[in-house]
Amino acid sequence: MENISKMEMATALFNQIYIKTEKVFFGFKTKVTYAPTNSPVVGTSLEFAPAEGQKAKAILEASPAELDAVLQKNGRPQTGENGNMKLNLCYSRDHEFAAFHLQQFSGFEYRTVIGTRFATGDEAKKLLQAFIK
Repeated sequence: MENISKMEMATALFNQIYIKTEKVFFGFKTKVTYAPTNSPVVGTSLEFAPAEGQKAKAILEASPAELDAVLQKNGRPQTGENGNMKLNLCYSRDHEFAAFHLQQFSGFEYRTVIGTRFATGDEAKKLLQAFIK
């Protein structure tokens, strides 16, 4: 699991009204909670090869109404080692909340492909099924 406060999307995440943050362990660690369900929020990063990264991009660009069709068409993207696309992902343990930020490695740095997308409820659960086992 990643340290959420060090992720690129941390500021956007912490500015959400339904996210509660609390400094713990003498201020060295930040505890992040999804307030409506009081569920802890965890973060992770997934790497994808170019073709699998395009699947992830299509899923994240899909509207809630199109999501099922895109998932059926493209399938679940498979992670790989040292891929050129990275998905930063934060989600509540109960899967009621999720935040996604897709980046691509280009020119010796990661550049944003899709800005931070937030999802709650059923939409979050569907999106997380595509990325979390």
